[in-house]
Amino acid sequence: MTPQRNAGHWFVLASALWLPFDSAHARVLNPGQSATVGPQDAPETWTVPGTATLTMLAGSSALTIRATGGRVSTADGASILGSFEGLNLSSGAQATLVNTDVEGTAGVGLILTRTDANPAITTATVKGGSLRGGNYGASVGQDGVLTLDGVNVRGTRAGSGIGAQVSAGTLNASNQSELLGEANGVLFMKDDRSGPTGGAFLNVDASRVEGTAGSGILLEVLSPGKTTDAVIRLSNNSLLRGGNGIALEGMAGTTADMSVDHSTVDGDIVMADGGRAVVNLSNGAVMNGAVSGSVALGLDTGSVWNVRSDSAVDSLAMSGATLAFSPAAASPLSLVVRGDLSGDGGVVTLRTTMNEGGPLANQVTDRLLVEGNVTTSGPTVIAVVPNGPGGLTDSNGDGVVDAHEGISLIQVGGASRADAFILRGRYVAAGPYQYTLHAFGPGQTDPAQNLLPSGNLNWDYRLGNRIVCEKECEPENPGDGGGDGGDGGDGGDDGGENPNPDRPPPEDGRNAVVPQVPSYLSAPAALLTYGDMMTDGLHQRLGDIRQGTSHDPVGGEVFMRYLGGQLRYSSNRSFGNYGYDFDQQVNALQLGGSLIALDHDNGTLRAGWAADHGTTRVTPKAADGNSRAKYRANGVSAWVTWQSGNGFWVDGVVGAIRYRGDVGTDLRGSDVGRIRANGWTTSVEGGMPFALGNEWTVEPRFQVKHQSLNFRDFRDVDGLDVRLGTAKQTSATLGGRLSRTANPVFMPYASVDLTHTSNGDPLVDVSSEEWNAADRFRSGRVGNGYRVSAGAVSQLGKRVQIYGEANYRHAIGSYGMRGFAGNLGVRVTF
Repeated sequence: MTPQRNAGHWFVLASALWLPFDSAHARVLNPGQSATVGPQDAPETWTVPGTATLTMLAGSSALTIRATGGRVSTADGASILGSFEGLNLSSGAQATLVNTDVEGTAGVGLILTRTDANPAITTATVKGGSLRGGNYGASVGQDGVLTLDGVNVRGTRAGSGIGAQVSAGTLNASNQSELLGEANGVLFMKDDRSGPTGGAFLNVDASRVEGTAGSGILLEVLSPGKTTDAVIRLSNNSLLRGGNGIALEGMAGTTADMSVDHSTVDGDIVMADGGRAVVNLSNGAVMNGAVSGSVALGLDTGSVWNVRSDSAVDSLAMSGATLAFSPAAASPLSLVVRGDLSGDGGVVTLRTTMNEGGPLANQVTDRLLVEGNVTTSGPTVIAVVPNGPGGLTDSNGDGVVDAHEGISLIQVGGASRADAFILRGRYVAAGPYQYTLHAFGPGQTDPAQNLLPSGNLNWDYRLGNRIVCEKECEPENPGDGGGDGGDGGDGGDDGGENPNPDRPPPEDGRNAVVPQVPSYLSAPAALLTYGDMMTDGLHQRLGDIRQGTSHDPVGGEVFMRYLGGQLRYSSNRSFGNYGYDFDQQVNALQLGGSLIALDHDNGTLRAGWAADHGTTRVTPKAADGNSRAKYRANGVSAWVTWQSGNGFWVDGVVGAIRYRGDVGTDLRGSDVGRIRANGWTTSVEGGMPFALGNEWTVEPRFQVKHQSLNFRDFRDVDGLDVRLGTAKQTSATLGGRLSRTANPVFMPYASVDLTHTSNGDPLVDVSSEEWNAADRFRSGRVGNGYRVSAGAVSQLGKRVQIYGEANYRHAIGSYGMRGFAGNLGVRVTF
């Protein structure tokens, strides 16, 4: 016989034994009689029958009070102290207690019961104060109703005291009430020896139930073959906790129906063989602990179950909730669902060691094992908390994830579908590389990987390296494998490629990097291209300097121009070496001016400055995933230009540009990484016009430029430390321009340029401190190219000139830039 069951029998016996002692100073009221106890009255034992009424004034005291159908009321500061019972209510008695301390030193503080002779419901409303007893602080039986408002209820006997016992009836606890016991907080044990009874109900609102040495709530039976059924409701930030780590415990023959609404269950749920529970969490409820025995569990609307040790449930329903395996557990945990996984879907958080996986002995991960069917109407999101070295899971090197490779996270014995589970963010970042979820359906799973306690492995959801190919590796949406265990469906966007046994492995496959890495690798070439456009040449910056010059010894000019371009880059790196083409859009505005001095040879010397602001958008073409970068650039430059009287000119420019870039991806959003860089540019250009007659002029030119980009190291949202370092590039341009100057209002021209670049292709280091993993990539060279341009200069009077051109550039060879760009400006001399 358990201590709790033994306490129930002893309670009945002790009530009879203590009765003579409590009656030593007894007052017995007659039916209909009223009595008042004042603070000056000596404590006495009272019997309140039938329609009698006992009123205790503020500060008054009494010994045991037994009300059999009568009414008892107390005021602030009253106290009831009995040797065994404090206040015993039966046969329809009613009590209202206000800030009153009630204690049954060796037994029960407050008892609600009924006799066969009077089936009326016994009720008590207690506001403030305390209920204390050696065995039970309060006992509710025979369909009584006890309502507590801010009351401390405690069972005080060491090792066996119970806060409240409910055998049949309703206990309502609200407004920071406490149900505390040295053993258990609440005991449910049905006692129908006095006749048939109804159910047992516990409603806890903004209150606490806790057992110091035992479970928070214990369900027991009076004797073998008996039953106990309990309905438990926790709401409004209530707490249920067990000192022995068990929050809810049920013995054989008991059933519990527990709902937890915006409250916390701190401890395990344990149902012995022959016991059964239905537990539902909702509205942000939290449960910390394990579950064992016959339990049907429902997780709804923002609730969280933190699994602290291996668990098993009869069924699991998830709709907008989170199931998280505890990070404090020393070893991997598993949850077995013996029946179905149902609901709308939720989030399952697993801890996984990202190693090579493969054989079960080499896999270290938490797991969800479903022996029944997965019938969720939406996807269940798998949030992997990774650790480990980030090993390569493609053990046979065939470029696909096979059924025996990678790490098994979820296994299903019944029907499911490929998109029933998806990774949060669609991938796990292990250093710079992607791991994705791969669904293996009926006919595709490896029986040697089966970890289900019973039955066959029908669906296996495995974490492995994502393999990408320059062309399609495998269909993203595998069928159901020919089996009948699930619909196979369309596979959703799980990011994995499953093997097709009739198709040979890809020859050009490689491990996928996280989607933002292509944007990082594209940054040097893209920003060097932007800097190149901002120092494109004298004529693009100022138009035709032979027109509109002041004849004063010292003059000046101001100008403003817009630059734009739509370009496409082809990388010199191969697909297997992580080369990425990209599209680039450039928009910039430059404003500046210069001083002009004339010399005695009719030559001119200019000293000028400019400030510019622009944006460039870069979109890599990557099989790894979509990403994009937007850079904001602010620059300043200064120049000196000398033009001789015979037309020969030399232009020298120095400039600096500050870049601020934000990288986003489809899967992580717009704020994935922030690229910061400072660029320096120097340029020397010279040209000489030659008259061809009939107002035609040809002007060869030569330009040498050098750029240096210094990138700031940064860490992105996936914990990647990115070091782009320094990118340098030197270019030499040889070209010529053919123009007609017959009409100053419209002077058209055309030009051709050839450019050779060297250096570039800087190293990019991507590492992860968390993973202790690093890899090095190259960004790609800008390459050689040619440019053809057509434009016109319009001299509007002596002082105003409008100029503009459109050009097309193309790479010479297999890599480099191609696309269209334009320039439109106005210059005013004074």
